[in-house]
Amino acid sequence: MGDREKDREHGRVDLRALDLAAGAGTRLDLEVAPEDVSVGGQRYAVRPVPVPVRVDLSLSPSGWLFRLRFAASVAGPCVRCLAEARVALEIDTREFAASARPPGAPFDDDLDSEYVASERLAVTAWVRDAIVEVLPDVIVCREGCAGLCPTCGADLNAGACGCPDEAPIDPRWGPLAALADRLPEDPGGSTAG
Repeated sequence: MGDREKDREHGRVDLRALDLAAGAGTRLDLEVAPEDVSVGGQRYAVRPVPVPVRVDLSLSPSGWLFRLRFAASVAGPCVRCLAEARVALEIDTREFAASARPPGAPFDDDLDSEYVASERLAVTAWVRDAIVEVLPDVIVCREGCAGLCPTCGADLNAGACGCPDEAPIDPRWGPLAALADRLPEDPGGSTAG
């Protein structure tokens, strides 16, 4: 297997092999297999596998401009009820890597791309990071998910579980409850003084 095939198999593009002149560009349709992602300690599977992606590459006198586009989804447990949750994603992102950077120059967010090393574009890593960037903060099976009963663990999406509306008070809070009962109510919020 040649270097070019190895690069493609590992989701990398050899930029030198493209042999683009300044002002030229190309489009590559690739398939990559990103790792599953972890959110809040839960693992979410990326689908489909492999993910078909489109990468537009153009070379200017100042450097490389990359555009990545793809559709995918992640599937895993709902954070409220633990049922299967699936989030559809449409990704369209860009990266720039300046040319003629001196060897050993410190990384610069404006001039360097963390996905370019040794003249190779790491598409698989870029896909994984692009997915993580657009995931919602909370992954739920549906918008109105009722979650699980904190007392018995029943799925509240299936209906009420029969537990009392108010959980019993922990007996360790008893002395504070007795103190609160003895305090006079002061709706005005004034203090004695």
